[in-house]
Amino acid sequence: MKPKLISLSTIAAAAIAASICIIGTARAQVDTELGSNPHLRSKSAGQTGSPGTTVVKMSQKDVNFIQKVAGGGAQEVANGKMAEKQAKSAEVKSIAARMVADHTRIDKELTALANRKGVTFNTSGVKAQNFGAGDFDRMYLKWLEEVHRADIADFERAAKSSDDGDLKAWASKNLPTLKQHLAMVQAADKKAGGR
Repeated sequence: MKPKLISLSTIAAAAIAASICIIGTARAQVDTELGSNPHLRSKSAGQTGSPGTTVVKMSQKDVNFIQKVAGGGAQEVANGKMAEKQAKSAEVKSIAARMVADHTRIDKELTALANRKGVTFNTSGVKAQNFGAGDFDRMYLKWLEEVHRADIADFERAAKSSDDGDLKAWASKNLPTLKQHLAMVQAADKKAGGR
């Protein structure tokens, strides 16, 4: 029997397929029919036309923002919980605890808003990232800084140009918290001898 060789393209295709499956678990789905969302179905049963029971179709850019923020928030909570245990510095542990508390609150608010708008998402597949054992504190702070810079830009954009007034207000309300996080992280990094 002649041994079969596995080509590099076959391995690459399998890796891409696996990546798509993993990424797909954190993606949100939009329920386009009222009946498929149990939160809205129970509120609207027999109340057609009642105030507060109609589902407002959100623009795709607003749905994309919600999806991105939901996944990112879940990632910050997961990484924060890990950092509370693995960080060496008391300051980094304190920052991690603040990230967990604030992003848990922000995520709950986002979930409630998304449910009212007929948008659902599943972040149960989000796991803490591996920052390595070497210089965990520095790697975690660097990651937080990068994430918060991107988050602030996304939230500023949503606060200015979201098509949904409630989402616009929610993004505006949470911007100061994200800016506080960035300032905290930058100060801690500076103390630790970073840039």
